[in-house]
Amino acid sequence: MRLQSIEISVADVARASRFYADVLDFPPVVRMGDTAATFFLGDVHGGMVMLVRSATPITGSGPAIVFGADGGMEAAKARLEARGVRFTNTEHSPLGLTAYFNDTEGNRLAIFDGSMAARFREQARAPLAELQGRLGEAEACTWAALDGLSERQARHVPGDGAWTIIDHIGHVVDSLDSCGQLVNELAAGLQPARDRLWRKEYPSPSLALAREELGRAFTGAHAWMKELPPVETSTAMLPHGVFGPLNHREWVTFMLFHIAMHAGQVKEIRAAPGFPGS
Repeated sequence: MRLQSIEISVADVARASRFYADVLDFPPVVRMGDTAATFFLGDVHGGMVMLVRSATPITGSGPAIVFGADGGMEAAKARLEARGVRFTNTEHSPLGLTAYFNDTEGNRLAIFDGSMAARFREQARAPLAELQGRLGEAEACTWAALDGLSERQARHVPGDGAWTIIDHIGHVVDSLDSCGQLVNELAAGLQPARDRLWRKEYPSPSLALAREELGRAFTGAHAWMKELPPVETSTAMLPHGVFGPLNHREWVTFMLFHIAMHAGQVKEIRAAPGFPGS
């Protein structure tokens, strides 16, 4: 079935209509006196929103109605805030970023941005101590994923062209070291080289040496994160190949996401059929 319309209870149809038309930019369809009003949801192909006068008080306790953040989360929030909207909270999920607010009647609304770059930007606003704590969590997840691993298991090739766990360790080390360099340069207002490429192969003489390098890289990351300015002072940015331009704090939040992603991939390798015993 296709969504046809969303019915929203309101106390004052005229007041609510002005909000949905002037603030949310929903094109009006028809107004039925002071009992109801209908708007297109985005455009004529997107269904409709119907505002219906309620005989009972609006409590705002129902499910939130979530709309897309046109133009990205930052642009959408700025546009709505300029029109008087006050956001109540923002939540992260594996799917993206959701920012909540209320309409004039007390109904819970939200805008959603599924882009990873929006998540990095939002998370980068956290205090530096919180980012340092998240680095500790990412490190703990990584060591947990490697717990009890044997040399044979670390060199198991899960498929044609796929990385071994040794390769994943090497890539995390490379990411921590490389991010440390470019993050410090961006924080200082410098422009890092655009042609920096992460390596594709990570040969290591042994699992023990790979683990030793990983420990060194995490220790180094904790050290350089402590030296970052407590607030964003530089406007320098470096484009990521997928997520676009990121400043130094956004590169930190990308790095934290990246480390957690590889820890998850190591767990998947170990749980897959054909993974050797110790």
